[in-house]
Amino acid sequence: MTDDEFDYWCRQQQLTVSCKDLIAAIRAAPPSRRVQGRAKNVSGVYPSRKMGQTIQFESHTVELWAIYQMEHDPIVLEFYDQPPPFKIHYQNQNGRKIGHYHTPDFFVLRTTGAAWEEWKTETELKRLAQKYPSRYQKTETGHWHCPPGEAYAASFGLTYHVRTDTELNPIFTQNLMFLEDYFRFSANIPHSITEQILSSVQASPGTTIATTLATIGGVRANDIYAMIATEQLYVDLYAVPLVEHWRVQLWADQQTHTAHTHLAIGTTGHHQQIISPTTLLPNTLLVWDAQLWTLVNLGEKTTTLLPEVGQPMQLPTAFFHSLFDSGTINIHTSETHATINEKVHELMDAASPTDLQRANHRFHLVQAYFQHRTDIYKDIPQSTLSRWVKQFREAEATFGCGYVGLLPRTASRGNRQPKAPREQRDFVKSDQNQAIAKNHT
Repeated sequence: MTDDEFDYWCRQQQLTVSCKDLIAAIRAAPPSRRVQGRAKNVSGVYPSRKMGQTIQFESHTVELWAIYQMEHDPIVLEFYDQPPPFKIHYQNQNGRKIGHYHTPDFFVLRTTGAAWEEWKTETELKRLAQKYPSRYQKTETGHWHCPPGEAYAASFGLTYHVRTDTELNPIFTQNLMFLEDYFRFSANIPHSITEQILSSVQASPGTTIATTLATIGGVRANDIYAMIATEQLYVDLYAVPLVEHWRVQLWADQQTHTAHTHLAIGTTGHHQQIISPTTLLPNTLLVWDAQLWTLVNLGEKTTTLLPEVGQPMQLPTAFFHSLFDSGTINIHTSETHATINEKVHELMDAASPTDLQRANHRFHLVQAYFQHRTDIYKDIPQSTLSRWVKQFREAEATFGCGYVGLLPRTASRGNRQPKAPREQRDFVKSDQNQAIAKNHT
């Protein structure tokens, strides 16, 4: 945050002068200690784009995972490793009062407030709770807390959190473990390969790793993993394990992923009906590669599709699910609906990353309005919010998708050509589908 942004944040939090001065000192101070590796842990530094500096971690598991989580959490504004120590007081096992200086792992500024945080494994906390029962305690609800740390934080109107590895999403953690080597030793990928991968993903947002490997010669899975780790590609690490290539969707950036997620929600009725491929019935008409197919059989291991002309095609059912989930295969709808969807695609193609970022912000506020969450949109002028709600509803009525109504209306100003022309998108998808079918039949 800039100085002006920090001042505005402090006013929002209604902080006292002493608290503001304390946080300002923490923000200006270097790490109070240099972390060191231990027998079972590997220490290191993480190059944080959010902070514009390296962040130390003393554990290559819990603390590194926590750093990556904060790095990608939009609610986290800033986070500092090894903040200045402070003195805590508590009783040891024998009931004797002791006091010493303590350095938490992080000091974190969020949109909702600020807190010191200490990250440990559940196993380590159980051991420490037996040794220092007055310092580490577990509540009936299963949450850990540190009374002496909380007492110090409360004196400034702040909070102190004890965080554990059990709070981290298992899939997210698994993916971080998988990417660990790519974080530390990013591969030297030829520029021509990264350009081909990025062009393919931009032309077909949400394409899978399996599709990319099948359609671009010379591309290795390691190339894609390295691009994910170095944030040249975006993947929702909470969604599915990275090793499941047929399910992992690739995006050019997080804004594009968020926009397409909102695109699905922003349909008529505010929530698109989610259809699972497992509920499809025989004889359902499907569209794949601009051709009609009939679902003959959806088996446990093999799925059979019948084209309008030609012989039936058999696909592995898991692979069919991935094509359906990614939108490569769709249920056939009316021509009118297809035309509307084409217009939605055109508007999305013409939107820049900045347009998507603005639309995502507006969508969040419009959804809060629909859900009567005044705490979220209270600072937005009523006239502005009313205009966005009107634009959302007009687009919903016209295109069947309210989200596109929130895109900035700048398409007619300057050179606003789509990032990938519709013809190129269709060509890429056609080429991808042919290659995939060849590799899986």
